[in-house]
Amino acid sequence: MSNARAVTWDSEGVDHVADHEELTQFLHKKPKTGDIITARYMKANVRMKVLERDGEDASIAEVLGISVEDEKGVGDHEGLHKGDTVRVPDKDRAFIRYSD
Repeated sequence: MSNARAVTWDSEGVDHVADHEELTQFLHKKPKTGDIITARYMKANVRMKVLERDGEDASIAEVLGISVEDEKGVGDHEGLHKGDTVRVPDKDRAFIRYSD
């Protein structure tokens, strides 16, 4: 999908799926079309729906929601918008801990 944006996902201070291989074998399956994945972008939690796979190690996904700190959700953050189509390398998928 040629209209997918390349985004620099957060890495510092992020709990990545790949960092917990021994505890999370079930999460290491490659995402499939329709799956919901998460990543961190400029300290915001980003939920996305996988539209297609881009090779073996990345997904093309639509941004479904963005939450900054403990806000319920925002439509955009630092140039990333709900509805954007982005490329998400598997290594950048993150565990997101939502507060109650």
